[in-house]
Parts: sequence; C-alpha cells; structure tokens
Amino acid sequence: MTTNNHPAHGPVSLDRLHQIREILSKAAQGDGGNLGYAMADAVKVIDVAIAAFGAEPVGYFYADKPGDWYQISDGDRVPGHRLIPLYASPQSSPAVKLPNEFISSEGIVVQIEKLMAVLAVHGIQYERKGSSCRVDILQAGNSPVTQDCWCHTCRPLTMNDMRFVVCPDCGNKRCPRANDHRNDCTGSNEPGQIGSACLATPTQTEG
Repeated sequence: MTTNNHPAHGPVSLDRLHQIREILSKAAQGDGGNLGYAMADAVKVIDVAIAAFGAEPVGYFYADKPGDWYQISDGDRVPGHRLIPLYASPQSSPAVKLPNEFISSEGIVVQIEKLMAVLAVHGIQYERKGSSCRVDILQAGNSPVTQDCWCHTCRPLTMNDMRFVVCPDCGNKRCPRANDHRNDCTGSNEPGQIGSACLATPTQTEG
C-alpha cells in the first residue's frame, strides 16, 4: 500500500531541499565511483537552489508615511517607489562598480573637487539667503565683506570659515573668477593661472 504523505509527493520546500542535501551528502561519502560523483554534483546543484530559494521577494510592504508600514494585499495600487520587498532570507549586497575615473588617485581628486564645487555653490546660495546676520557681524568688525559676492577678494576666507570658494560659472577653484568676481572665467582648473588664488606648484629641474 502506497501513501501520498511522503514529502516527495508534495512541492519541494526549503526544508525538503535541506533533507535531500543531507541524504545525498552522506550517500556520496559512502559510495564510490560514478554514482558518488553524481551525488556530489547533485549536492552542489542543491546548494545553488537553496541559495536562490530566498532570492525572490515573498511579499511586499509599503510605507504610507514615516513609521506606518502596511503589507500589500491583492488589488492594492501602490506607487512603485513606495514598494519595499520582503525576503525570506537576508540578501547579499550587490557589488558597486565604480566608474573608471574613480580608479586612479587623480580621478578621485577630480571627482571630489567637482562634488565640492556643487556643494559650495549650493552652500553659497544658502548663505546669501539666510546668513545676513553673519555678514553684519563681519562688516561690524571692519571686514571687507560684500554680502552678494562669493570671491576671495570680497569675502576673504578666515581660519574658521567652512566655505569652499569656486567659480560659479565653471565650478573650478583655480579659475581666476573664483578669486575675484571682476576676472573672466577661463573654465580651467589648471594651477598658476593669472589672477588665480592657487599658485602653480614648482616644477623640478633636471640636473
């Protein structure tokens, strides 16, 4: 008399995969020859299946507002950017592939300077709108500060200053316009430009 209660008659669950793996592992160790190799290969395939078992989300939640989480039911219409996948097992983080320009040390410096330029422009705009108190204090101390200007000449940097002065047109710190708003923008970040605050680095002479 056969019974249908055996796990082999139902869908293969994660628990069943672990059971099969254990059975085949023990059998592969005790049996030599082609059958043993086949069972060892089957164990490898099962390991891949177990790893992939939790790769698909088992459900989705969505955030209605901070602190309010809801499980999505059939028929719910939720914007895609609010969907939060729920996995049965922890997911490994994907490897981040950096652009080629980040690989060299010079490339990293260039990217950081670009980022700092963008941040500085936004910071300067914020200072102009909301920091008139700071400007008044500096002007009261006979500091040559012009409220609406960004350049080194009108707003010299102090030791406690957190600004990063760049040209508002090209975003380069070595551009002569970053040093003085009356200078023309060259669009260059090369050191030693006429009118730039950044001096050229001395070059070594061959002897």
